[in-house]
Amino acid sequence: MYAPSSFAARVSKAARDMNEVLAPRQAPQQPQLPQRMAAQISPSAAPPGAASLIPRATPRSFQQQAPGLQQMRQMQQMQQMRQMQQMQQMRQMQQTPPTQSFSRGGGAWTRKEGQNPEGGLNEKGRASLRAQGQDIKRPVSAKQAKKSPKAAARRKSFCARMSGMPGPMKDDKGRPTRKALSLRKWDC
Repeated sequence: MYAPSSFAARVSKAARDMNEVLAPRQAPQQPQLPQRMAAQISPSAAPPGAASLIPRATPRSFQQQAPGLQQMRQMQQMQQMRQMQQMQQMRQMQQTPPTQSFSRGGGAWTRKEGQNPEGGLNEKGRASLRAQGQDIKRPVSAKQAKKSPKAAARRKSFCARMSGMPGPMKDDKGRPTRKALSLRKWDC
């Protein structure tokens, strides 16, 4: 059968799971006495009617059972931690607003008015990208790169990235593509 996959259904299921995990636990059973202690208690020393109170020896002593109990408790704690982390992640997903995609409803940088005919973006195109949260700077020519090592590193990085981009350097009519123009603008 098809299970509801809405966000609210997942959150309510996670909340139910958390309530089950955090529900009060039953008190643990009293441990039985180890064999040695049971053998030391003699029925003659016990008051009349107390013979039935003497615990029978168990095949495994309490000390031997303790590591299993510790492992079980550790597993329960780890499970609780995982569920708490999942709840926190779901709360964060619920609180964070959806991010705006740059290709959707793009600014001037996606149209002719924001593009420089010589390659790259013009000031209007860069301003539209800044408005969308991008940190964009002007292109660096070889002449400018000689003056600043930081600018030279930007130019080198851009040339390496853009040169490896797939696509032709000229279109069907023999005109340079936007890729070729931007590489020329950066003196690559």
